[in-house]
Amino acid sequence: MRLNEGAPPAVSPSPSQSEEGRRAYVVPCAGGRGTFLRALLPVVASLLCTPLLASGLAGVQLRPSAPVQEAYFAWDEGRYVDAIEGYLELLEEAEGERFVEEVARLTGELHPVRPVDDDGSGLAVSPDGRHLLWSRSIGEEWVTRVESVEGGGRMELPGRIATFTSGGEVAYLHDGILYLRNLDSGEERARELSGFIPIDLNAAPDGRHLYLTAGRVGGGDRLHIFRVDSRDGDPELLDLGEGHATQPMPAAGGRHLVFSRPSGSPLPAGDVRETHTPDPGLGIADLETGAVSHFDGSAPSVSADGGGLAFVRREEGGANRILWLSLDPVAVPSDGEPNFRVLIETDRPLEAPASSPQGDRVAYELQVHRDWEVFLSPTDGSGSQHRVTREIQHDRFPAWVGPDRILGMKGEFRHRRAYLYDPESGDGYRLFHNNTLRTIAPEYEWAPHPDGDGVLVVAERDGDTIAPERAVWWVDLTRTVTRAELIERLQTALDDEVALLERGRNAFEPIAGEVGQVTQAVSVPRIRSYAEALYSFGGKFFTEPGNQEAIAYLTAVLEGWGYDVELQWFEPRGVRTANVVATLPGTSDPELVYVISSHFDSVLGSPGADDNSSGTTALLEAARVLRDHPRRATIQFAFLTAEEAGLLGAREFVRRALEDDVQIVGVLNNDMIGWTRSHRLDNTIRYSNPGIKDIQHAAAHSFSDLITYDALYYRGTDAAVFYDAYGDVVGGIGSYPVLGNPNYHQPTDQLETINQPLVAAVSRTTVASIMLLADSPARLIGLDVVESEGSGVEVLWDVAPESGITGYRVEVQEREGEWREVDLVPAPSLEIEDVSGLVRVRVRAVRDSGTEGWDWAYGEIP
Repeated sequence: MRLNEGAPPAVSPSPSQSEEGRRAYVVPCAGGRGTFLRALLPVVASLLCTPLLASGLAGVQLRPSAPVQEAYFAWDEGRYVDAIEGYLELLEEAEGERFVEEVARLTGELHPVRPVDDDGSGLAVSPDGRHLLWSRSIGEEWVTRVESVEGGGRMELPGRIATFTSGGEVAYLHDGILYLRNLDSGEERARELSGFIPIDLNAAPDGRHLYLTAGRVGGGDRLHIFRVDSRDGDPELLDLGEGHATQPMPAAGGRHLVFSRPSGSPLPAGDVRETHTPDPGLGIADLETGAVSHFDGSAPSVSADGGGLAFVRREEGGANRILWLSLDPVAVPSDGEPNFRVLIETDRPLEAPASSPQGDRVAYELQVHRDWEVFLSPTDGSGSQHRVTREIQHDRFPAWVGPDRILGMKGEFRHRRAYLYDPESGDGYRLFHNNTLRTIAPEYEWAPHPDGDGVLVVAERDGDTIAPERAVWWVDLTRTVTRAELIERLQTALDDEVALLERGRNAFEPIAGEVGQVTQAVSVPRIRSYAEALYSFGGKFFTEPGNQEAIAYLTAVLEGWGYDVELQWFEPRGVRTANVVATLPGTSDPELVYVISSHFDSVLGSPGADDNSSGTTALLEAARVLRDHPRRATIQFAFLTAEEAGLLGAREFVRRALEDDVQIVGVLNNDMIGWTRSHRLDNTIRYSNPGIKDIQHAAAHSFSDLITYDALYYRGTDAAVFYDAYGDVVGGIGSYPVLGNPNYHQPTDQLETINQPLVAAVSRTTVASIMLLADSPARLIGLDVVESEGSGVEVLWDVAPESGITGYRVEVQEREGEWREVDLVPAPSLEIEDVSGLVRVRVRAVRDSGTEGWDWAYGEIP
């Protein structure tokens, strides 16, 4: 069965099914790996690696060498340069081969990964494990692509309804015709299926039959399942009882068919596909006897051997069960409900059962406290339960990778990461990565190889969550990275990190002394006091009394520090609320405005300690420490309301700014910054502008204890409103798309879950970032490259609006990718006489204080 967003097992969950996380840290012991509780101090690490086999501590390894231990803790502390240099030193030793797996797991991918396509979804691996399948759009049309696991012999098929058969064919529907193409010979045969509105297509394990979910043209609003003999005969309408029948799951052996029975309002005959959504309710048919049984349940999972069915049932009174049905000849009675076996019963929420290939175990997710964890139970009905994962982030949607490994999805839907687990020991490691130190790689879909030889993945490996394309990748589990490959990738990561930190040091050098003084004034106790006050108001959704109390509190605090405060009152949906805006006028360029913003409201039913009192308190403290340190440009501290009601406060702020011709040249937006799963103070830079991203990395590294990741991300946040109005000038810090907080939008988002030193670290990073931004020239506009006589070009750009501009730095990029400086010119133009071998030019302004533009303006050389 295709593993896609609409079909269980749910290994490509949708948002409605609701960084860099690790189940447990790895003690770098010589000869292998071990686990330890992250609360233990480094000084006892050596004890964890001494002989403890008699104590029963499974997985603890022996005798670490000093270089491994030092590198490991440097990595854990975010000292990546020291860590990588230590690992490289270790790997390059004569016995370095034995540390390859350990170092690879910690620093990125253990297995080789190859790119498959730059966009795709609806993944599948053929039953014989030889071919991969995915769908993608090209323009306004959809196509399905198929290629070998090794990457050859690509086929492109029209449409997106396709499936593999176990007979070595791919079946697909297009314009009312069923096509079957042989994967080896390429020969194709066709069957006309006129009169149907197809929804889905699934192949039976017998290699001959296909099951089609479809409505009939002119046949009313009901969805049916048809069995199609791929060789001859008309489609056979299966009599599966009253109501809809969808999502056919034929069991191996050919006798039993499991299906879903969605309920709800009738479906319009004209467009069945747009309104079909699965609802709880299942059925099973014995295709030999014709017996059919309907029963309550959801999330069905049939074992690959056809031996059994697992599903979830929610009983009256609140009990949740996972039930098991052995698919034997008497599985479906002539009347009444089948004889189910209870595998687990609990009052806790549980979801997503996944039957093992051999049908002896079922993996599932269970909400232990606030987070989901993966568990395992045998199908013998003993009621035993084995916990596989143990981490405060969600672990969800288990899927079997072969008979003895489980794939689990860690995190929230905007940034899930696949981990591969040993189901018995719980030992696991991250499956997919991009092998960088800073940039995250959100994953969205997974399709395991039937024998466990690999996993097909949809992910944004480059961290770009804005572009609509999501690339497809193949993770080869049959081999691991070599020592040479690992050394090469670590050297690349080291070079990138050294360059990032050097750019940051150079950018901050002219004002580093003052930035250090101001950021050191950030106070954890003060931030805690703001948080206590905001928490005392309870919920702060814009319709709740706490919203008004927060407005009054923020106004009083800011006015107490000497700010002139503007209250931007407006009435969304007939309810009065306000943004609270404090302004720190610029000393030389007050007409140029930089905005730091956070929303102070919460969702209904939640006190919003992390979302987003954490961002609000960090912003308050930034306003306090900057009060007596104005910058050359103006800074506005914008406390925005009604974000949770549709970004309404940000929209009102921007509406007024545009109406008043406010020249906003840069924005930082912080949202959900106060929760951490461990001792690490880490968070994610969400940006549209790469220059601001680099400045925030440098600010965190130089002036705080914050460890920063990054993602090109702003959608769905107040930052998106600023981006839409002012373009690519947005940065900021927030939990998502690395959202691990299990209290997100829950009543449990309470004050005691917030790490106030983390909030302070974000505040320091924000203060340092805005000080440099507001003292530096903004990105130039109007850059144009025009051809001149001969082989040269003239580069033109608009004059920088800041005062004190002493010149413009111009660099060119060679075809090989290297950038080199051409000139430092006093005026906004430059002629380059010979551009042979050059592909791009970039320019930024230089100021009399020594600061330079925080981002380059780019142009293509014709």
